Amino acid sequence: MLFKTVLYLILIITVLSHPDATFLYAYQGLYQWAAKMVPTLFPFMMISSIMVYSGADKELGTMLRTLLKKFYGFSSYGLYAVFMGFFCGFPMGAKVVSELCGNHKISKEEAQALLAFCNNIGPAYFMGIILPVLHQCGYSNTLPFIFGMYGIPAIYGMWIGKQYKNKKIPIKNTSTNNVLSIADKKGNQTMSLTASLKQACIDNTQSLIILGGYITFTNAFRIFLDFLPCSENVQKVLASFLEIISGVQTIYTTTLMPNQKVFWIMTALCFGGISCLMQTSSFLEKAGLSLAHYFKHKCIITMLSAAYYFLLTMPYFNLW
Repeated sequence: MLFKTVLYLILIITVLSHPDATFLYAYQGLYQWAAKMVPTLFPFMMISSIMVYSGADKELGTMLRTLLKKFYGFSSYGLYAVFMGFFCGFPMGAKVVSELCGNHKISKEEAQALLAFCNNIGPAYFMGIILPVLHQCGYSNTLPFIFGMYGIPAIYGMWIGKQYKNKKIPIKNTSTNNVLSIADKKGNQTMSLTASLKQACIDNTQSLIILGGYITFTNAFRIFLDFLPCSENVQKVLASFLEIISGVQTIYTTTLMPNQKVFWIMTALCFGGISCLMQTSSFLEKAGLSLAHYFKHKCIITMLSAAYYFLLTMPYFNLW
């Protein structure tokens, strides 16, 4: 307890002793949230919530299951979560999985399996922000980078799905069946469009405010990187692993070689940053899902992706 108290005092003293730098970093985080995350993410969050509340998620999942049942061993609702996680972007994967689990549409075991691979940076952000950076760094063929960002998690998800399918135990206990049937009834309950819109607006506005708080808070503590005895380039790379939205631009302003910039940008994107981890936790705790489980698999995918991107950008690789 004493250690925590001393640590908190150090944090307070550091912030108070460097108010201008802390303000600047916090402002950058708040600006990125308001200018990029809210207008990009809020429509997807609303649509996803309305689909879950209205029951349209199962219909889309059934369509996806017809196409993907040979590759993934998940339920229709699970495949809906995969679709939203890949095509709508972080943190929609975690949000949708948590909503489905909280509404008893998928089990906690399936939710944990889905979280292992379907919470990634969205294609809209990748196409609009990252592809121009790749072109400016001299990479005209961007398909290998797109595969690294989405193909590696998708393939990893196939392996996770196969494991989940093999571990599912047939249910024989009558009392357990009764519990599941009650959960199914709860999961199949739907709302009217008006009620869905109202509930989605309330839930997602609250979620966005929480996300903004995490981004601003995390970005403010970039101040501690300024005290590290390392080069400015290293500090900026480390900053991207704190908060990725502003981290991409931070890496791009370094004096690294173009291929080095691309490597660190892509690796940081795969990880998502500490801010991403904190934002994900805000959704997982509502459904009682394990953050440690999510973090473990996120690290595995990041290491696999880093090795892949290292091979793509290997010439002249030297951070120092």
